[in-house]
Amino acid sequence: MASRIRRFGAVVFVLLIILALLAGGIGYSLGVFSPVKISTQIRGPYLMVYMLHRGAYHQVSNTIEKVGKLLDERKIQKTIPCAVFYDDPKDVPLENLKSEGGYLVNQQLSLEHPFGQRQIPSRGVILATVKAHPMIAPFKIYGRIVDFMKMHELEYDGPAMERYLPGGIVEVEMPFRSPNTDRLHQDMKGMHVPGSHEPPSHVPDRHQDLIGSKKGEKEVDDDGSGR
Repeated sequence: MASRIRRFGAVVFVLLIILALLAGGIGYSLGVFSPVKISTQIRGPYLMVYMLHRGAYHQVSNTIEKVGKLLDERKIQKTIPCAVFYDDPKDVPLENLKSEGGYLVNQQLSLEHPFGQRQIPSRGVILATVKAHPMIAPFKIYGRIVDFMKMHELEYDGPAMERYLPGGIVEVEMPFRSPNTDRLHQDMKGMHVPGSHEPPSHVPDRHQDLIGSKKGEKEVDDDGSGR
């Protein structure tokens, strides 16, 4: 009897190890442990073909697919899938959140509703980059941006734009302005700050809808753990 219990305990121990390895492998493949890189750059101008999306931000991928299908049907070369997010999920009901999903293109087009095209001007942005699944990236990036802006006394100056690059890279461009230009130049001179694995100070505001769309879901830290 004792030997059977020992064998059962050994089997359970091995299974736990296997599960831990699988969980770690999945987390690694999703980018849970990927570092975030932050810098300031001038980005744009862009031409974006878009479609309006109302509702949870993490569902904007469906809108991007619709725009991509339109461009393929019209044999228009599309470059980078992207999305622009206008509202703070803490202040706006989930069903009313406004975003636009689509693609960057290289030419002016004549489009009819519900599709549109706009030029996004050249502007100074905080650029945050991470190799992670688009559902994971917001939890890693936006907390970093908030902390970065507080550190350098920066202010928001427009909606965030996410760009989904080949190789699983997600870029966030956050337009900003600085009330103290001299300090900004000193702080940003040659700056390129890789993110650490420390968790952000709070869940990023941009994707508050990811944790609020289902009652009882936990916030997710930079290490993928719930809080």
